[in-house]
Formats: sequence, C-alpha cells, structure tokens
Amino acid sequence: MLQNQRDFPILNTQRNIKMRIGILTFHRSINYGAFMQAYALSNEIRRRFGDIVEIIDFEKLSKNLNYKKPLYGLKNYIIHGNEYWRKYRKFRKDLDLLPLSRDTLITDDYVKVLDYINGRYDIVIVGSDAVWAYNKGLGIRNPYWLFGDKLHCIKMSYAASAYSLDIVNVPNEDKNYIAECLQSFSYIGVRDTETYKFIKSVNEKLDIHMNCDPTVLLRTPNNDFGKLVLEKKFGIDGRKKIISIMLGTKNYYLNDIIRKLGKQQFEFVYLYNRADWKDRYKFSSDKFLYNLSPYEWYQVYSCFYLNITTYFHGTLLALKGNVPTLSFDETKFSYNYISKIKQVLTDLNLSEYWFDNNVHTKEQKDIVLDRIDYILNNHDQITEHIANNMIIEKEKSNSFFSKLSILLNK
Repeated sequence: MLQNQRDFPILNTQRNIKMRIGILTFHRSINYGAFMQAYALSNEIRRRFGDIVEIIDFEKLSKNLNYKKPLYGLKNYIIHGNEYWRKYRKFRKDLDLLPLSRDTLITDDYVKVLDYINGRYDIVIVGSDAVWAYNKGLGIRNPYWLFGDKLHCIKMSYAASAYSLDIVNVPNEDKNYIAECLQSFSYIGVRDTETYKFIKSVNEKLDIHMNCDPTVLLRTPNNDFGKLVLEKKFGIDGRKKIISIMLGTKNYYLNDIIRKLGKQQFEFVYLYNRADWKDRYKFSSDKFLYNLSPYEWYQVYSCFYLNITTYFHGTLLALKGNVPTLSFDETKFSYNYISKIKQVLTDLNLSEYWFDNNVHTKEQKDIVLDRIDYILNNHDQITEHIANNMIIEKEKSNSFFSKLSILLNK
C-alpha cells in the first residue's frame, strides 16, 4: 500500500557520483512531523542526485526508552488501551520507508556515533527539526553539532532548529563550543528566525541561510490514497466534508467552532490526540484516527476541508494538502520571540489564520468564528492562495541544493 518509490522517482542521471551522504536527524520519534521531515529530505536528495544518501540510524537510548514507556503500566492502559501501542507499531513499520544505514545505533555513548560516521560518509547533513535544542536531554556535546574537528567530512545543516532552547540564557561556554563546531560547516541552513538569531549571536560572521521545512518538498498528498485509508480503516466514506483536529492542549474555542460548523454538515476527526482522553469512554460520532502511520497521516490531509491544530507540522502538512488551517499557537517563552508557527504562516501570507492559544477572550473567539465564515465563503480562493505560496516557500531550499550539487561534482 505504501508507495515510497512512486512518490519520489529518481530523476537524476549522475550515476558517476560516488560520494556518500548521511543525514542525522530525529527520524525515530513517535511524532508525525519529525518522521515526515526526515522522509522528505532524504527522498528529495535521492530524487535529485541518485541513490547516494542514507539516514544515520541513531537515537539516544534514553529517548528511545521513553517512547516505549506508554506501552506499559495499568494507568496508561486504562487511559489509552492499546491505541498508543498500535500507533507505535505503525511508526516502527514505516521506518522501512526510510533509506536507513545498515547499522542501528541506539546509544547514549556519542563516541560510538562519531566512530561510526568517520570514514563512512563524505557529506553529513544535520537537520531538519529541533536538532539544536540540546537542552532536551541531549547535552551540549551531542552528535547534532557534528563533533567539531573530530569528524572528518563535509558538514552541512538543512533547516536545523534550536527552537525551544532558551537562547537568551545559553552559557558562553556552550556558545564557544557551538561556534567551534559550526565554523567547519560548508553550509548552514536553519528553519526559523529564532535559530538564525541564536547562531548569529554565537558567531556573527557565519553565513546562515533560511530554509523551508523539508515537508514543503513533499508532493501534494494523493487524494485517492487518502480516501482509501479513511474508508478502509475508519469507515469514513466522504459523504460529509471532513474537519481535522490535531491538538496538543485544550482549545478553548473548539466547542464553539464545532457548534458553528454543525455536525449535520461536517464530520470531525481527531489526529494524534483526542480532545479529551475521557472521550474514549463516551459515545461519540467523531473519529479518532489513532491507527495512522506517518505516511498515511500525510496522505489523508488531501481529504480534509478545514484543519484545526496547535502543531507546527499539523499546520504545514495540512497546507501541503492545500487545506485551510486555523493554527492555535501554544508557544510561550520568557522573552520576546517569533514562534515557528507564526513565522511560517506570515511567510505564506496566511497570518490571519494564526491565533495565540494562551489568550482566551471573547474578542479572539469572535475573530476565530468570523475567520471560519470567511473560509466557508471563499474556500476555493484560499486553497489556490495556499498552493501558490507553498511554491514560493519551496524556493528557500534552492541555496542548499545548489551548494550540495557543487560539492557532489567537485
């Protein structure tokens, strides 16, 4: 059913290229966006340059074990049943869609990762995703800074992000280490303004490029495939227009939105999380699409009429399917910042669909409901606007692929 080769045919004819590329990223996370960004970048390189790339199959041991924890314990079973377990297995199965390295490194010993990479790859690319947010248990001397002068290869980053790192309070000792590592990079590409500012604060002389998230490089999802998944797995026949809901935390306007749209006209489906775990024990006509693989998640967006989300990739993958999206941003830092969701919507000229999920006022609720009216009355115009601006957003990858082409043909 999953057709990786069909989605990314190898178009390049440079069969004389002998260099090997490794990608270091967060591909094993039980996170739809993390998986799909790895899928997108590896296959775009493969499409352009041939079968010369693989994802270095590394994950920190403690992180790997953390993803397994929800599988065990009476409390988690009472709350989630076997839903998480089935989703976990779907993610593990979809690893077969990635061009993984022959060996798997599940370890907290970073020296093993360095030893594995050295001499195996001519080019190593770090990114995308928040690979430079080292505060989340990785430690400063983690593999995603590519080990400084200890690693002997061409080094690049694509759409790397330090998002969620407290960039204002990074110790000078850490900044010095990061600066030392990055000065040996042949190309530095970042995903968001906050990471750009942080890297500039580390060394203002570094040449930094803004890249689009790799998922922008995906093809528009296949509507026939998406319909098949929804009908066969969840009994959704498409007679009603579908509203997708993907929330990380409570949305204070959700009930008002659902009442306004009406369950007679629309079918509501939930992705990744339920609106409330107690809904598992309530009779509801709403569908929870928990048993989706990452690839299926990407494809079913082609079937949705409107998307409501608090997630960055829940926003971006819907837009990739040309689905109008209301994004409720729950980011909250202790300093002034531009959130990654607000930035991408602003770049796509869609900032009127961004809302601060930390603010709960009648004024904002009225704006949300007015925005839904506008979408219902101008749906085709909005989808065309999304499609055109996603093409422009994709151009942020050009500098990376131009540099990679030069390096491969030296």
